Amino acid sequence: MNPIKVLCFELFGDYAQFRKFFTNMSPLSFSIPPRTALAGIVGAVLGIDKQVNPEQFTLDNSFFAIRLINPVKKTKIAHNYLKTGSITNVYNVGEHKPTNVEFLKDVRYRVYFAHEDQRLYGELKSLLESHQTTYTISLGISGCLANYNYIGEFELMPCKSGEALKLDSVVPMASVQDLIMNEPVKLQKVVLPSAMNNQREVLRYDEVLYEMNGMSINLILKTTAYQVGELQDTIHGI
Repeated sequence: MNPIKVLCFELFGDYAQFRKFFTNMSPLSFSIPPRTALAGIVGAVLGIDKQVNPEQFTLDNSFFAIRLINPVKKTKIAHNYLKTGSITNVYNVGEHKPTNVEFLKDVRYRVYFAHEDQRLYGELKSLLESHQTTYTISLGISGCLANYNYIGEFELMPCKSGEALKLDSVVPMASVQDLIMNEPVKLQKVVLPSAMNNQREVLRYDEVLYEMNGMSINLILKTTAYQVGELQDTIHGI
């Protein structure tokens, strides 16, 4: 069996907004991008049409893991939404609605990606190495433009199951056997969409655990975690 390899890159930007699905009047943001958002970003780099992108990155054919590099910081920015009948009538505004929108500030995430389609994987690797994208990438919404640094390609080495370890990445709560609280940490749980179909219907939600300041989490897992080659990061897929 060939070793599992992942591409690693860091996403960053001034602002991000990963809208929570249960808010509408005053939009709130998840503190981390859901797996579905990461799939959209990788699809934008590759130039995959958004109408077919979700099913190119299923839970069965692709691997995503994410680590917070910068602490979670949030701010609210006032927006003035305008009500208009059509784009051709945009200057004839009948109503407007001031709304506070929650944004993440100074974000940076380390993303790990693998795919069973070696052609797709190789094309992404080539684009990342040359710092190119097919479509402009953003952090949630189009107004939050993103940039990235390519870190490299690394082999994943499985960690021994059932042993205590320091996990650097976000982890599904279903994979956690026990938390070891031997140092101050700021843990947060959140339910995120993890799978969609091409009609943009969410097929699955998962509860995940992360540390708000990007610190490692001491725990014992029920499932396999991996060490990332020379980076020495310990990660779990989402």
